[in-house]
Amino acid sequence: MKGINYLTIAIFNFLAAIAFVVTVVISDHSNWKFTYGFGFVALLFAITGVANTAKHLKGN
Repeated sequence: MKGINYLTIAIFNFLAAIAFVVTVVISDHSNWKFTYGFGFVALLFAITGVANTAKHLKGN
């Protein structure tokens, strides 16, 4: 797929991961399902950001 800038996508993924980590930190931890769920989603966004960064480096 031409025209995809993987570095921009990676930056957005890392920003989303940071937002979910901040949500975990400021939550009151009253419901562990939400806390671990948000943490898991943050981990997935971080992994996707690393993968997109690798795609960007491989393409250049």
